[in-house]
Amino acid sequence: MIKSVSKFKIVLPVIIAIAVFVCRLQMLLQSSEPSGLDGYFYALQAKSFALNGRLENPDYKIGYYLCGVFAFIFRNPVLGCKIYASLVSSLLILSIYAVFKSLRTDYGFCILGCSVAAASFSIASMSINYINNLTGITFFIFYASSVFALDLRTQGKKSHFILPVVLFILCFLSHLVSSAFAFVFTVLMVLRKRSIKKQVVFFTGALLLAVIVFSRQLPRFNSVFSLGPVFPVFSRFMVKAIGFRICLELSIAFAFGWIVFIGGVIFSIKKKIFDILLMFIPVLFFPFWNLSVLDMGYRMLLSAVPCGIIIAFHALDGIITCPRKTLAGVFAAMILVPFGFATKSSYDLSRDPPYAYYKKVVRNIELSDDSLLIAHLGLNHVYTYEKNLRDALNYVPDFYVPAEKLWRLAYGVNVLAIEENLYDVPEDVLEKCVRKIDSSYVLIREDLWQKFLAREEEVYVHNYMNWYNPHSARPSFIRRRRKSFDR
Repeated sequence: MIKSVSKFKIVLPVIIAIAVFVCRLQMLLQSSEPSGLDGYFYALQAKSFALNGRLENPDYKIGYYLCGVFAFIFRNPVLGCKIYASLVSSLLILSIYAVFKSLRTDYGFCILGCSVAAASFSIASMSINYINNLTGITFFIFYASSVFALDLRTQGKKSHFILPVVLFILCFLSHLVSSAFAFVFTVLMVLRKRSIKKQVVFFTGALLLAVIVFSRQLPRFNSVFSLGPVFPVFSRFMVKAIGFRICLELSIAFAFGWIVFIGGVIFSIKKKIFDILLMFIPVLFFPFWNLSVLDMGYRMLLSAVPCGIIIAFHALDGIITCPRKTLAGVFAAMILVPFGFATKSSYDLSRDPPYAYYKKVVRNIELSDDSLLIAHLGLNHVYTYEKNLRDALNYVPDFYVPAEKLWRLAYGVNVLAIEENLYDVPEDVLEKCVRKIDSSYVLIREDLWQKFLAREEEVYVHNYMNWYNPHSARPSFIRRRRKSFDR
């Protein structure tokens, strides 16, 4: 009887997960183009893996490969990525329920926590722009659930460690954020049962190991820290860039996380027993991110929201002692679930790059398969996707490319100005190597572009040096090592 009741309890989380899948897919299918700022990058990675069994841009992140699997199954990379993102969103709900179950949280709060996650605009937005982050945080919460379940066992067998180890590896294969969360969480769980002296020694060693593991990413952190504003809702840039609702959610999660942390510290001082796992909260809700850019800080806070929901409702379960809290939690959750469909408005199509226009731009560009095109971000991915996976960079290559193979889509330049400055170039070469695409873009061979810039008046050259006309080499911390251009 008890087992049958226990099995029945999974029904509501599954219903919520299915509702989330339907809602997310409806949201993403509002556009026939890939979703989000990096939509075409995910799509071309998936297309390359589905067609060739390898990624167009080599990467360890498992999300790209899983998108490729779905692209192969549905014979459509764009649709495959959207279905995968929707599926991971629903699995996130089940991971939250799993960790609640491992923590033995009251069932009512389990369901209510899942419903809040389903109705979260910030979590919904991850399926639009940050599929790898979403994949990673889902694996991380499943990992935390397996560790808590293992921690409750009185006798541990070797087979019990298989699932946590696999999930730990998947965290590292998903994204830097989930790998950092998994690393810190593991360290704190190991320290949890050690003496203070051993905790200090182990923590010092873990800190050194973390520096070694993440040292390759350190150059990226130069501009991600700031003294304020601490709350996203007080950042004008964040409110404008991602909307007030998401900023409010991030701020509430941040505030509640720190309330739990401070309350836990005060309780520990009174009881003279400190649970070091509390130190995970300042990692989740680090207060000194630079909130004037959509970079690491924003992604960390987004990924922290599902964890914050778990912390919040598990803490509330310990505080509230009402005998009918289970029924109240389930009832509140059922009321909240329909509001989850409002999260479809998280997807503002106007914030996507003009992918349909970019497709028109690249439609009439015919270069050889061993060529390389320089084009600004977004357009470069559309070109690669649409043109037989031909290479395109939104940087100036820092490796050798034969002059006749290197081209550029220049933006905002008059063809007549180019021809006037290239007065010594034969007409047949100009006709072949300089071509107007539309009123905004000109296709030009890179060596002729550089020659044009060297001769053009400085004031005009300064205007051309913008985001639309890539003019710098790829930053060293994301640069792919290659000495020559050889497909």
